[in-house]
Amino acid sequence: MYNTRDNIVSLATVPGRSALSIIRCSGSGVLALYKNITKQKKLPLPNFCHLATLYNKKTVLDQSMVTFFQSPKSYTGQNMLEFSAHGGSVIVQKIIETIEQRGFRQALPGEFSYRAFISGKIDLIQAESIATIIDSDNSLDVLYSLNNLKGGLSKPIYKILSDIENIILKMEHELDFEESEIEFTSFFEYLELVENITKEIENIRKTSYLAEKKHSSLQVCLAGKTNAGKSSLFNALLGYNRSIVTQEKGTTRDTIEAQLSIENIDTTLVDTAGIRKAKNVVEKEGVSRTFAAIQESDIVLFVDEQDPKKESEKYKEALATKHVVYIKSKQDNPNIKSKTKTIFTSTKTKGGINNLFTHLSTYAKNYHSSFKSKNSFLISLRQKASLDSCFSKIKKIKSEIKKQQDLVILSSLLRDAHDSLSLAVYNKDKNEVINKIFKGFCVGK
Repeated sequence: MYNTRDNIVSLATVPGRSALSIIRCSGSGVLALYKNITKQKKLPLPNFCHLATLYNKKTVLDQSMVTFFQSPKSYTGQNMLEFSAHGGSVIVQKIIETIEQRGFRQALPGEFSYRAFISGKIDLIQAESIATIIDSDNSLDVLYSLNNLKGGLSKPIYKILSDIENIILKMEHELDFEESEIEFTSFFEYLELVENITKEIENIRKTSYLAEKKHSSLQVCLAGKTNAGKSSLFNALLGYNRSIVTQEKGTTRDTIEAQLSIENIDTTLVDTAGIRKAKNVVEKEGVSRTFAAIQESDIVLFVDEQDPKKESEKYKEALATKHVVYIKSKQDNPNIKSKTKTIFTSTKTKGGINNLFTHLSTYAKNYHSSFKSKNSFLISLRQKASLDSCFSKIKKIKSEIKKQQDLVILSSLLRDAHDSLSLAVYNKDKNEVINKIFKGFCVGK
């Protein structure tokens, strides 16, 4: 897919109007490009910003800050140039066209990171963490992705791979000698070594969460009977009118979702259809979706203008495992304190809304702390499959060791387990997997 011998160029920042635009180049031709485009006879110092006027022959393109990163101490492992030019599409287009005229081609999506991977600057886990950081919409995913980028997940996997390699070496070493020549390792000792590997893999699996499943995000659901004020509260929390509000009962027929951030945690706020005895198919489906939203939520704001706690008792089973906040809506004096921990609100005066936000913020902070105490790693489905496959094979090896199986067979099984786990970090032979990972990157990354 990628030709690493080509000289490549790409815009590394968002196109369009901005203060600065960064143009990135990589390849063996960047020093010749520097001399040509800046008309400087002296080569730039590595890792310094140089103020330079950029030319296309005699035409001035821009005055730019130019940074040279010398191989191998660069992101791609090759010589690199970065131009911090003035923002705007016209200047960027002219600079890139000039660079292309000097033997550079437009980089493909993820090509810079691919070169970093090929040159050994990053492994596949670190590469995927870069993509997750770029795509992430909440602070927890960013936190764990940055940890992966620093090698947080790669290090324990490399250790496990090293431990498996050491057992294989021990087995193959013993296969070269007779029992009378050296002291052989007992099957009990081998079982203990493999058991330690099982525990290491299981620790990663138990303290990991999948980025694809959005476990690091919160979902807050508003529930209650019809015309209880759910949609008005939904709009008040968002700060704009997202749900339609009327005096007619049953205005909301389906769940309506919107995004907001609470304590830097990506939160989905869900407005639901009022819980009632449905008269037709549409209403039945709306109520069914309300209960589905309750089940999927972390927090349920149960809204009622009379007695939300008493009303919620009708749905005790559905709310049993949920963090329920009781909201008494449409109150003339929403700032009074309730002995029942019910929050009084008025969407007309915005009274009580700050109290509700305070409660949600406290929950989010505790959720953040609890989440961090339970999880150490963020993993992708691909990484999970690699870990699961290795774990399954190691369990089989334990069974074979207990049978005192031949060392040749055990060594072969360990190699198979090693290959499964190695796919997580340095899958250099599986081009289809590698291409899929880097194709999902931004152009210029």
